Amino acid sequence: MQKVKPPRDDGIPSSFDLASHEITVVTVPRKNWKHGADVVGIWMPTQQRIEIVGTLKGSYRQAVFVHELVHALFETAGHEELSADEGVVDRIAQLLAQALRTFK
Repeated sequence: MQKVKPPRDDGIPSSFDLASHEITVVTVPRKNWKHGADVVGIWMPTQQRIEIVGTLKGSYRQAVFVHELVHALFETAGHEELSADEGVVDRIAQLLAQALRTFK
């Protein structure tokens, strides 16, 4: 298990552990974004990495992070079919984000 790093100013961790894997979270400048104009975040399971467009701010950036985290959770738990269902991922991410806000 890695030493927990403090979150960035936006409250999103730069890395975290999931099923004994270290997941890296990075923001990518829009000019370097390679995942499509309509995509603002992505879970990359083979790289154990979440990428988020760097121009996103505040609660929107946090919501995108939680959405990608839910993809990572489902896929790591062996439920790729749930990860592929964007409606389910959105609903779980919204609920999780709301719950996490109450922890502050």
